[in-house]
Amino acid sequence: MESEQDRRRYPRVSLNHVTVEVYSNLGQLTSPEFCFIINVSENGMLFKAELQGSGYEAGLLLRLTFVLPDHNIVIRTDAIVIHVRVTELSQYVGVQFKNLSLAEVTLIRDFISKSAEPSD
Repeated sequence: MESEQDRRRYPRVSLNHVTVEVYSNLGQLTSPEFCFIINVSENGMLFKAELQGSGYEAGLLLRLTFVLPDHNIVIRTDAIVIHVRVTELSQYVGVQFKNLSLAEVTLIRDFISKSAEPSD
């Protein structure tokens, strides 16, 4: 049986201690919520939000701002919530990026490629 990772079109890289600023594109949030990124791919990410934070649900349009480790380029993009998994303490929110520029896609792709390479 094929695993979920094998079915993914884009490889994902886990991140530690990297945050994303999450804004609602529809005006529900007046200030950003800072969430830890769990993993990122060239077309989306999974982040961890506090349970008491915003009520994320599939189909919600968000605005995200983040910086990849070892880069000084800020990535700002719209994203749509694809799925939400709620635990006792947190919400795990999977989003798909929308309207990334070619330069941003290339930056993320290169970061993932370098992060996935075995280190010597």
